[in-house]
Amino acid sequence: MRCLLLILALLAAALPVRADPPGQRFVSVAFHDVVDDRSQLDADAVTTKTLVQFFDWLKGTGWTAVSLDDLAAAAQGRRPLPDKSILITFDDGIHSLYTRAFPLLEAYRYPAVAALEGSWLEDRPDGMVRYSDKMVPRNEFVSWAEAREMQASGLVEFASHSYDLHHGIQANPQGNQIPAAITWRYDPASRTYEDDAQFRARIRADLTRSRAVMAKELGHPPRALVWPYGRYTGPGLEVAKQLGFRFAITLEPEPASTADLFAIHRYFPSENASFGDIVRSLRFEPERPLTRRIACLTLDGLASAGGGDAEDQALGKLIEGLRALGANTVVIDANAALPSAESPLGAVFFPTRLRPLRADILSRAAWQIRSRGGASVYLHLPLAAARAALGDAGTAALFADMTRYAKSDGVVIDMQPPPGPATFVAALPGEIRARRAAVDPTALDSTGRLGLMAYRAAAAIDPRQQLMLAMGQPAGPPDWADIGLLPPSEDPEQIAALAGRLRAEGWLRPDIAGRVAFSLPSDPDRQVEALRLAQRQGASAFALCPQPPSLPPPGALSAAFSSAAYPHKP
Repeated sequence: MRCLLLILALLAAALPVRADPPGQRFVSVAFHDVVDDRSQLDADAVTTKTLVQFFDWLKGTGWTAVSLDDLAAAAQGRRPLPDKSILITFDDGIHSLYTRAFPLLEAYRYPAVAALEGSWLEDRPDGMVRYSDKMVPRNEFVSWAEAREMQASGLVEFASHSYDLHHGIQANPQGNQIPAAITWRYDPASRTYEDDAQFRARIRADLTRSRAVMAKELGHPPRALVWPYGRYTGPGLEVAKQLGFRFAITLEPEPASTADLFAIHRYFPSENASFGDIVRSLRFEPERPLTRRIACLTLDGLASAGGGDAEDQALGKLIEGLRALGANTVVIDANAALPSAESPLGAVFFPTRLRPLRADILSRAAWQIRSRGGASVYLHLPLAAARAALGDAGTAALFADMTRYAKSDGVVIDMQPPPGPATFVAALPGEIRARRAAVDPTALDSTGRLGLMAYRAAAAIDPRQQLMLAMGQPAGPPDWADIGLLPPSEDPEQIAALAGRLRAEGWLRPDIAGRVAFSLPSDPDRQVEALRLAQRQGASAFALCPQPPSLPPPGALSAAFSSAAYPHKP
């Protein structure tokens, strides 16, 4: 009997622990255009047939479409949400909201939130509107009269999509256009960036105008803000709260929670999503292990190009090499190479008053790798070197500057989590983020406290930042880190043995394996062998770190390493 109880206890310990944030969980979906014929589809549209199928499925499987009032009541403890709740939203105010979506909302009696960008609804002498990066006829959007009719039905609540932030602005000296709501604008005339006060003032002026226009046309200001492109900053969110917004809505593909109605995450059906695609995606559960292929890069070579066409060609070659390699995650060193591991931090690749500027290229490199290379980008600064140069407070401020001027998906912190019993958490950002928010810094050692401080400084600028730990000892990551980057080994057999050990401990379960990244040997002849051996143990995340990969990569490594070639077929 004791043996049976012991076995059951061990099995329970190996099961992933769900760590939903406090409050009630619900899901949300973000539709844009609705068209009648598949030939009219673009990347942001769904067909009327697909929308009808989806609404039928919601009705037939016990889902309840909820309103912002329902979310507020649940958040305040006045009325819980039904078990299967969904918030339906439509972005951009495209005319099909009135002609196709609204009649279906009336037929099904489903409430919805619709986001309007004020400048697109203005009457213009030439009848044209700048819609993101193109000019389209004004009549492709709803009119204020149509908006008032939909509002009067009691089914459609209108949210602000900003007045004029749904476009790019210059973000760096090289001219990248990055979404206006998340960018500290670069002025090529003065060669300076906005400071925080100027950034906040620009966001405040736009949202104030949006609220005034909507109050005039709809009788009251909006209480919800749908961020353009779903992206926002910590300072921008604070401005929104000060102006009176009570809800803020993003495009992060994960469940939402009534515990935080200023971060209502949504799934965005895109790329001609079918009814089946939408239903599967709203589960927010991967159907197979998350595949990560991480490449670590330095920018010293790019900086040596000297700017201009030579720099563009060097960056283009780098990106094509990453694409050929098959990397879907890139870690970029944000500082120039150090003379030794013990050296204080020297020059960096982003503007800051705290360190010398080697070259202002991090913003461009990160944006081009994300947009052209299709990879997630994580930024790294050596923690010990930063502390030696700046102290703890200065290190945190430097991480904030890095995140302010370079748009990334996460930061990499050099630290070893404290030992303790393993807590298995699936690779779901919301669950991990909730655990990270609850971490007590006093439970960590000095390096851990600094690492957490640096991460939180970065997340104060961009709250969607994930956390990758570059660990000195091989172990599973803590339950509050998104990814654990294991230390490198030159021996494929040692890597295979480590994979076997972690598999036995439960770390390579399909819903967890993507959080444990195995660093491959620096020797190209051993990289493929190590990858294949670990893959057969269930590993699905691999890294070419800390050495940058050979670009273009050897053919055998590219074929094995590529994120497009998973799962491995022996």
